[in-house]
Amino acid sequence: MNFDANDLQSLEEYLRLNNISKTQICLVGSTTLSLIGIRKHSDIDIIFHSNINTNNLISHQFIEKVQSPWSTLFSDDELIEDSNLHIVFNGFKFVRPELVFHKKIWHNRRKDQIDINELCQYAKMSKMWNWQLIDGNLPKPLFIKKYLRKISHIFQYNYHRIVDYLNTDTIIHKDCFQMIPTSHLLAKQIVNQVFNRYDVVIRYMAISSFLNGEDRGVSLYKKMQTYRAGSIYKNPWKEFQELIINFKENGFDLNEPILVNSDLHIVDGSHRLACALYFQEPFVPVRINKKLSFSLFGLNWFESYGFTNTELELIEAQRLSIFHDQNIFFEVVLWPTVLDYFDEIEEFISKRYKIVASADYKAISDFDTYIKALYKIDDIKQWKVDLKIEAMLAYPKDIRVIKIEILEPNYRYKDNNRLISIVVEELKQEIRNKYKSKVKNYFHDIIIHIGDNYEHSRLSKGLISK
Repeated sequence: MNFDANDLQSLEEYLRLNNISKTQICLVGSTTLSLIGIRKHSDIDIIFHSNINTNNLISHQFIEKVQSPWSTLFSDDELIEDSNLHIVFNGFKFVRPELVFHKKIWHNRRKDQIDINELCQYAKMSKMWNWQLIDGNLPKPLFIKKYLRKISHIFQYNYHRIVDYLNTDTIIHKDCFQMIPTSHLLAKQIVNQVFNRYDVVIRYMAISSFLNGEDRGVSLYKKMQTYRAGSIYKNPWKEFQELIINFKENGFDLNEPILVNSDLHIVDGSHRLACALYFQEPFVPVRINKKLSFSLFGLNWFESYGFTNTELELIEAQRLSIFHDQNIFFEVVLWPTVLDYFDEIEEFISKRYKIVASADYKAISDFDTYIKALYKIDDIKQWKVDLKIEAMLAYPKDIRVIKIEILEPNYRYKDNNRLISIVVEELKQEIRNKYKSKVKNYFHDIIIHIGDNYEHSRLSKGLISK
């Protein structure tokens, strides 16, 4: 808990000038929201014990005596005297958040509704919340209101799905090209849950071999071109070398965008994409043509043309390396609350998705800093992060970080207009439901964390080191 030190000092001075003890007052309203970190207060509302004469109080610009009684459940004297009805911080009494919630939900003004939603979330996460204080005294929505609310939610859900569909179809205009992240284009080369453009991987390997005076990648490229055929060039490798040198010296030629279909599957331009990946170009130009089909270059294609198991393993290892460099993975963090189940949870995940990497970090010295930095990526409110940290105080500062591959994440937009993978949401919920009964004093989100999207993976990389 925290509260503005300057405001407390002003309050101390106010009480001194009025010759009132802090034991005879209680702070109410938004001051409690400020104390628990939900939002800042704009003024300080206080109630006084009935034995205090408040007729001649010296006024203050942002300290205000509120009308008595403040609560419809308890008298002001009860709020001040009963330790079950207030929280003490730095010697000052703050009314409990349950009573703030009760007052706001009855008022239910527009300005109250955000606070009500935040307090509902706080109630789920705080082990100190006591519903018994207000049980039986909350408004009961009429059946028709519940029904209308449900209809509204269904409408909003379908409306957003339609809007997302329409927006997805018009992101890239067919008559022009636009710049998109290179990693995004690579991540879209998925067909039937399988990566489809291993030819790009071999081209990447050929670039590396050519620039480093090696042979393996070049040999794989020539072997692929022999079976692939259809090239317009008499000597494809010679043309590719010229492209590599030109790309190294001048970067991507914007006059030659990569041709893709409406699903961003590459129709023409795999050499250019390989160069962009190798030379770490963050964006590439693409042009869309909905009518063109794409080629199939999954591992099955290479296997059918006699590539050996050793070669296939080498190509797959290179793909994983490229995906890792491009942050095309999801980072899973298992929190200390399930330390005894790390191996079990990892095995559970591995049955669904490929595990790219897994590492344990023990006795993390800057554990709180790491948690705050991790959740800052997703713009999680500080009070929620503080509650997570508090809930893990009794556990060792040990975590496991697992990087997993989800080739078709299936995104949706969150309320903050940021993308989150529906697959990730379902995986997190499944693990939480499976292990929450094994965690003492469990509340939401202290078992597992997974980044919402590939951008989160990029931002979280390097936050922690052994």
